[in-house]
This record gives sequence, C-alpha cells and structure tokens, in this order.
Amino acid sequence: MANLISASSAPIAGLGDQEYYDLLGTIEVLKRIFQESVVDGFELQLEPEWDSENPPLTDADWADWTKTPKYTAEEIVALLRREKLPILSVHASRDVGSYFCSGRKRDQEKGKRVVHDSLSIAEKLGAEVCVFHLWDTWKRSFNLQNLKEIFLRATDQFPTVKASAENIPTHLKGYTPFDLVKSFEYVTLDLRWAAMYNELDRFESIVDRIVNVHLRGSLKGDKWVLERSDFGFYEALKRIRNDWKYTGLLTVEPEGKIERSLSEAFLKAMRSLRE
Repeated sequence: MANLISASSAPIAGLGDQEYYDLLGTIEVLKRIFQESVVDGFELQLEPEWDSENPPLTDADWADWTKTPKYTAEEIVALLRREKLPILSVHASRDVGSYFCSGRKRDQEKGKRVVHDSLSIAEKLGAEVCVFHLWDTWKRSFNLQNLKEIFLRATDQFPTVKASAENIPTHLKGYTPFDLVKSFEYVTLDLRWAAMYNELDRFESIVDRIVNVHLRGSLKGDKWVLERSDFGFYEALKRIRNDWKYTGLLTVEPEGKIERSLSEAFLKAMRSLRE
C-alpha cells in the first residue's frame, strides 16, 4: 500500500510569495500545487495569528497578529470546502502546549477550546489526523499525567479523528521527546526533532501508533536534504517505508525560505518521493 503524500500549508505559502499566516494567499498556492499532481492532499496548519482573543504565546513579536485577518473555525472550514482541496491532516495552533503548561486555569480552558476547534475543523474537512504540540518546549517542569488527562478529555468528542502528539523538543528533566509521545495513542513523528535527539530508531517500536510522519528537509537543487543529522532524508524515508513497513501519511515540511523562484525545484523534489 502506497503512502499518501502531503505537504504542509504554512511553509509552502512562500511558493506564492505569501506569508505563512495569509490564509487566502496560502489557499491559492495549494490550489496551484494540487493541479500539478505531486501531492494527494495537504496538512492545514492552523495559525495562532488567526485568533482574535489574544496574540500568539509562542511569538514575542505581535506585529503579525495585529495585521492578520481573524478566522473562526467555521470560516476556515467554509473557505476550504469552497475550494474542494483535500485536507489529509490538520495541525493545531502551536500554542496548545503553552496553554496546557501555563498553570493558569483560564489558559488551560483556552487550550481545551483550541483543541476542540482544531478537531472540529479536521472532522468537518474529512481529515483523519490532527497534530498537536502538547507541551511548552521550554518548561522544565510540568505534570505529564495531568496534561494527558486534559488532552484525552478534550479529544473525547471526536472519535473519528486521530489526535496525535508530535515529538517536539522538551526541557522536561529526564525526558526526551520520544519518552513523552510514546504514552499517547497516536503519534506524529517529525524527522528533524528525531535527528536532534538521535532517536529515530526508537520510533520503530511504536510504528503501529504513528499516524503521520513530518518529512522535514531543506530544498537543495531538486532533492530534499536533512541537515544537522546522522541520517539522510531519503535514508530515513526508505527505513520508515521499507524496514518499518509504515503505510500511513507522509507530510513534507520544507525548512528554510521557499520562494516562488523555487517552484519547479519543489515540484521535482515532491515527485522524487514517489520514485
């Protein structure tokens, strides 16, 4: 069974000279890419800049938030449905983990609302997977069991969507990203973070719970390159596909600046994933 190939909406917005938080401009880029038949669909990345209640927690510069149009979950769904773009996964706001680890009840309640809206968008768009950054990467102390319980209660209403924890970096003493995600029912494996912690091989033991792989790579010519890593991009892809027998979703997340001038190279690099 061939893996479905996807691309993350935020990084590839640059192929149309759009900012990652420009939803309408990003949709136009997605339409153009889909016409090239290099992807089966997309991962829709939900941005905290679209939130009207408060500026992003994970961005000290609020300038983008003040000038970015705001969208409700219903408006996002309507825009994507109108364009009939296949959304294979949804990536929740990067602020979820900061809300959950804040220690303030109002922040945790806001985190629950963000989780609910993300899963609702995924369900209505027919996406089987929703990806979450579930902890504050800079927090040296938080209650993992409490975080899991909050998350499980928040996801209970959406049994058709696989709410997955991504192996983002952590400063929690005694834990690596794998240590944290291995206890969740569904996992998104990000190659860059696995390389940073030198723990790609550890994920083979939970491959049956991996529902999405973020293929993080830089565009070099018409190929993908994984920098600052002990393993190569295509080496990891071959291992995951052939050795692990992983048949789930593969989502390309380009690193670095992706500009319109790189459109042809991007399309060729995407085709290389099927070779």
